[in-house]
Amino acid sequence: MVIWETRSNSRQQIVISTVCLIAGIVLTVALRDYGEAGSNRQAGFLFGVVLLGLGIATLFAGGSQTVRVDADTREIRIVDRRLIGSRMQIVRFDQVQRVEVACLQTRSQHALRYFLQLQLISGEAYPLFSPEKAYPLAADPAVVASWKHRLDMMLAAVAQAPPRKTSF
Repeated sequence: MVIWETRSNSRQQIVISTVCLIAGIVLTVALRDYGEAGSNRQAGFLFGVVLLGLGIATLFAGGSQTVRVDADTREIRIVDRRLIGSRMQIVRFDQVQRVEVACLQTRSQHALRYFLQLQLISGEAYPLFSPEKAYPLAADPAVVASWKHRLDMMLAAVAQAPPRKTSF
């Protein structure tokens, strides 16, 4: 059977973090002697501190995610790699009740990113291709719908096939 593996684009997150860090450093250093309280220079200095903190936080919290759908082992393996560690989760095919296309929206109902959401038999909803990770073409609903179709086909094919016996 086919193994489907995809990775998020962590470069986009690293660029945003780096821009925040550089802008924060420049503002903080340039406006460090901001003068009297309540001045524009003080506001610029404080904004620089906020950008610096935001850059550091996103650098440590950001990372890459790998999703591997393997029909032979009948599992979906999600690996999150961050600067300070990694985490792996496994969702077995028999735990998945259905697959839905979901989206992350702004308050004005404009969709920013689409992703797949697994509805598990336990009633839990599990996001696949997380919206906070930068997956290529995740802003295109047609592409994410094709991901759903591909995953539905893999789940259906495995449901019809008997389990494989592995020999050691």
